Amino acid sequence: MLALHKAPIRRWVALLFAAGMLTACQEDAVDPVSEAEAKLHAAPRPAKIFTVTDQIGLLERRFAGRVAAVKTVDLSFQVPGKLVALPVLESQRVKEGDLIATLDTTDYDRAVREATINAEQAKRELDRLETLRERSVISQSAYDEQKNKHDLALETLKEAKQNLEYTTLKAPFDGIVSVRLVDNFTTVSVGTPVVRLHDVSEVQVDINVAEALFGRVSESEVASIEARFPAYGDKLFPLTYREHSSQVDDVAQTYRITLAMPRDGAEQLSPGMTASVTVKFLPEGLELGEQFLVPSSAIAVDGDGSAYVWKFDADTGAVSKNPVEIGTVMGDFIPVRSGLEKGDDIVSAGVAYLSDGQVVRRLN
Repeated sequence: MLALHKAPIRRWVALLFAAGMLTACQEDAVDPVSEAEAKLHAAPRPAKIFTVTDQIGLLERRFAGRVAAVKTVDLSFQVPGKLVALPVLESQRVKEGDLIATLDTTDYDRAVREATINAEQAKRELDRLETLRERSVISQSAYDEQKNKHDLALETLKEAKQNLEYTTLKAPFDGIVSVRLVDNFTTVSVGTPVVRLHDVSEVQVDINVAEALFGRVSESEVASIEARFPAYGDKLFPLTYREHSSQVDDVAQTYRITLAMPRDGAEQLSPGMTASVTVKFLPEGLELGEQFLVPSSAIAVDGDGSAYVWKFDADTGAVSKNPVEIGTVMGDFIPVRSGLEKGDDIVSAGVAYLSDGQVVRRLN
């Protein structure tokens, strides 16, 4: 009987021993959250630091632009006829006076010959009547009637010659043939567009500016305007103001501003190509009233919509949450009305991953 009781006792002892070992292991196990926090504070994460200053320099705004021609004209004939020559090609550069197209001149040549004959005949008859008038054989009114016929014949001849000249279409300015709008040997009417010609004597870039900014910045406050084009990589091209529209776009509520630059060194640019335009202007010209500008990436927002920054303590390396009052974003920067002082160091990147009291390592 004693042996039968010993087996259950040994099992209970084994279970208690195992439970004790499990408890000991659990007591020795490390909380994952605590371990992560410990590692976070033990190894400071790198952080970019921005020093607040009242020497904020120039504000920048970037705009999407598009290359435009100085002017675009659809060339057409002033007389009807059949095309017999259309020597220009699309994207071909032409000079002022270069031949664009020619009409069949058969009918117009005939009209000139007929008008010439009629004018010569009217002149001979006028000369004859003038002699008779001088002899008082005919009245002055008979002579005047023939003179009117002669004058009309000269006008008809002049018109016939003008129409003959109109059968040749020439480039009115230096430009690029954008597109041929008809095929050769087509019969065209007066005003039928034959080719579209772009004036590219300079490169013009159109940008659209929101009405809020358009009404706040004057031309005198703009420090510089530069453009980048995909065809030229990171090369910057300075632009100058040309004109702006005085009517707002009904849908986008923007105004079109036209900028320009010389074509020298930018021969590959054609109307329709895209551009990235950077405008720099003096912040004091905006009359914002804010004291400091900080990078937009330095601003974080609480769940209740309150803005704050992470102040950096250079002595301890720790960051602390600091509420601020902000204004409207200006490109890469945002104005701060209150909450900062000149000389404050704040974290300017990765602010969403910081916690109060966290130690960071300064990158700059």
